[in-house]
Parts: sequence; structure tokens; C-alpha cells
Amino acid sequence: MTEMNVTFTDGALQRVNRYLSPDKKVLLDYDDGVGPFSSVGNCSLDSGYQLIFVDRDLAVPDYDLQISSNIGPILIKGESRPQFEDEMEVRFNRHLFTMPLVSRKGVLTDNLEVVDYSGGPRSAQQGVAHDC
Repeated sequence: MTEMNVTFTDGALQRVNRYLSPDKKVLLDYDDGVGPFSSVGNCSLDSGYQLIFVDRDLAVPDYDLQISSNIGPILIKGESRPQFEDEMEVRFNRHLFTMPLVSRKGVLTDNLEVVDYSGGPRSAQQGVAHDC
């Protein structure tokens, strides 16, 4: 299996920088409506992809595949591997205020949803830091 990589452009880095912390781990999720972080239908531009920030010590056994990025290691669900490409890029569209996730083959989603569930129980954090 080829190693996967995600590159965040400067604009996208500015958008996610406020969520980055050594106390968090990053998940890149293909939201198929199943699992503890599912929010299908939550954002009108959401095509099923989420960038999720969680506490570093939170057990996330479904996220069993690590990919590299310029923000550090990112975890994905191994079973959702076919939904991703080996080389991806997260951009920031200043005109639409969205973060497209793209590959050489095309656009995976027009808007990568950003959700921060760190800092406490998921139920207490839901909706607190949600960036569509």
C-alpha cells in the first residue's frame, strides 16, 4: 500500500492553526453516518469529509491508519481508505470561505468540515467549535 499524505496550503493552515495543539490528535474522517463523530447533514456543503480534533488520550480504535501531513500525523479509518487518495491537498477558498479537499484526480469535497471535540465529553463540546 502506498503511503498517504495530506498537504495544507498556507490559507488552510491559517484556518486550522487555532485547533492545533500537542494535546490533540487529528482525524480525517469520511462521514458515512456511522460512528461517534458522524454529523451527516450538518453542513449544507458537507460531502462527508471531516477534520476532527480530539484529546490526545481519547481512544479511537476505528482510526487505525496513520497518514502524514504538514500539520503532523493524521488518523483515518482503515476501512474508509478507498474514499481517499494517496496525495491530497486542503485549500482555503477565500471567496466562498470553504476548505476544499482535492487530489490530482479532482475534488473530494468542496468543504472539509472542521470539528473540535477536545477538552471534555463529546456531548459538552458538540457545536462549540464547529467550522463549516
